Amino acid sequence: MISILHIDDHSIVRAGIKSLLKDHFEVGDFDEAENETEAAAKIKKTKYDLILLDINLPNTDFSGLLQWILRVTPLSKTLVLTMHKEEVYGMRCINMGASGFLQKTAQKTEILNAVRTVLDNKKYISTKLSEIILENKTSKTVQNPFSCLSDRELEIANLLYSGKSLPEVCKILNIQYTTGNTYKRRIFEKLNVQTLISLSKLMQAYNIAGEQAD
Repeated sequence: MISILHIDDHSIVRAGIKSLLKDHFEVGDFDEAENETEAAAKIKKTKYDLILLDINLPNTDFSGLLQWILRVTPLSKTLVLTMHKEEVYGMRCINMGASGFLQKTAQKTEILNAVRTVLDNKKYISTKLSEIILENKTSKTVQNPFSCLSDRELEIANLLYSGKSLPEVCKILNIQYTTGNTYKRRIFEKLNVQTLISLSKLMQAYNIAGEQAD
């Protein structure tokens, strides 16, 4: 029997994944969390075999949460399951220590294959992500301007896109306002935009933000 924690703020997504995995695996505990606080409380109480983690969670420092999970429960396999695009987020998550990366729009067979792969102590990289990695190695040009952003810069860009003010972003990420403002300036310079509206339009054009805040 395996124990699973699914961290996602959309109940319909959690319900669908729960049904799918229970139909194909011997699942004991299947716990759910909508946000970082709920997830941390459950992880402190239970050692999970598999943790499914979304990137877009309310008021959450995603990279900080992922690193915390890897530190406090290193034997758990963490599979990032999100709407975000693989070419920008896939290898970032793998490099940060995730066991795999998969889009929520993947076919059921691929989701099951990803879960089996990570539970078998292997990294899961989809065919699409493998192709992207190969293309990046053979191409001398950067196809997506967001690839030039650091992990923190990309996270801040997403929070700004979701409607958070810079002070709110700094509070979520636990950084000084001056530091946050420096990150914001670097983001604008790298992407060659001057306003938040321009940033949002560019993110929409490249379909970077997986889910916009309600």
